Amino acid sequence: MLERYLEQQAAVYSALTEKALKKNKEISTLSDQDLKIAEDVLEVRKPLKTITTLMSIESTPSVSMILPLQTTVLNSMAPNEEDSPTVREIKAAITENLKNRYSACHDFLHKCTVLDPRFKALPHVDDACRDRIYNNLITEIATMEEQSEEATAVSSSPVTGHPEASSPPVNKSAMAELFGELFKTQVGNKPTLQLVKEEVTLYKAVDCIPLDSNPLEWWRTNEPTYPHITKLAKHLAVPATSVHSERVFSTAGDIVTASRSALSVDNVDKKEAIGPRFR
Repeated sequence: MLERYLEQQAAVYSALTEKALKKNKEISTLSDQDLKIAEDVLEVRKPLKTITTLMSIESTPSVSMILPLQTTVLNSMAPNEEDSPTVREIKAAITENLKNRYSACHDFLHKCTVLDPRFKALPHVDDACRDRIYNNLITEIATMEEQSEEATAVSSSPVTGHPEASSPPVNKSAMAELFGELFKTQVGNKPTLQLVKEEVTLYKAVDCIPLDSNPLEWWRTNEPTYPHITKLAKHLAVPATSVHSERVFSTAGDIVTASRSALSVDNVDKKEAIGPRFR
């Protein structure tokens, strides 16, 4: 509303100064100082508006975007010598409200951010925090892999009292027969922790992808290169906002009306998928 007023300021002032309107009542208009404050307030709100628009129109607003966006807002709210007292109050209120947000889930958000190939450089944190985030990622992946190996070993162990038939010998190829002893493969003998460290180091060294790219598509393509890290990339599917789910409910409310309350669930899903043109 404030932005629309400033855009239409000349038209509003012209309408308010009409003789027919001024005969009946005294009209109060904004002073130059008031207009300056309004313009400053809009300037302070601009990053918030941009982020709100982005999260609303983004097709995949991942949870990995939360901390980078929070840092962007806090940086934009840094005090400036040219700020008026009103602007300083607004910036201080926004900073106070936002700086302690997400403190209960900071570790999870940091993990999601580092798993996003767009933000994995983590420029919004210091070096110590960046190293801690990557070390926590290595520890979690290694623990997950070790637990998976233990579960596989337990499930594949023979049951006592029911001896299994011995498996037939594996037929080796001619190349394996000739060079198997001379050129032994050592990759499989590496400890899980070492494999994970090497994989994370490789991932860390790769350049970040463009910000407009889809991180889930990137992980789908690069899964063979980073098989261990990819297992945690599923966290990127967590949405950062509830906008899209709320839209689904809103659209469903337009479909299931009082005159169409007998629609089956399957038909509602079909109409939802088709879109508004064929309702």
